[in-house]
Amino acid sequence: MTTPGVKAQMPKNVRLALVGVWVQAVLNLAAGFLLLAVVNDAVDHGDDEGVGLLRFVAVLTLLVAGALLLCGVFAGTRANGIRVTIIVVEALSLLSSVVGLLQGGGVGVLPGIVLPLVVLRGAASAEARNWFDR
Repeated sequence: MTTPGVKAQMPKNVRLALVGVWVQAVLNLAAGFLLLAVVNDAVDHGDDEGVGLLRFVAVLTLLVAGALLLCGVFAGTRANGIRVTIIVVEALSLLSSVVGLLQGGGVGVLPGIVLPLVVLRGAASAEARNWFDR
């Protein structure tokens, strides 16, 4: 129970999860813009094959980055929808990385598995549930 006028301290694992959310948002922004640059370069050179799917992936990556950025910005409001959104996005990210690993992605896919696991652990914890369910 919190006392009125006293700001509650965010639990350490929730702060760690939010750091992971910010890192993943920035990386998704970079990846999305890089994919769009590749698409634009391919179109400029007359290679239109497979560009539609790559453009879709780039836009999806940017949308995920936007959702994560919004979650990071509004985490201080302590709305439970923020925590749920983080859990859903991270679960989908983890699933995508595991599929990439199974398709022969190699060691380069491991950060895409570890980061969502760390964020999921923090966002799904009892402390996070209590923090966001004010």
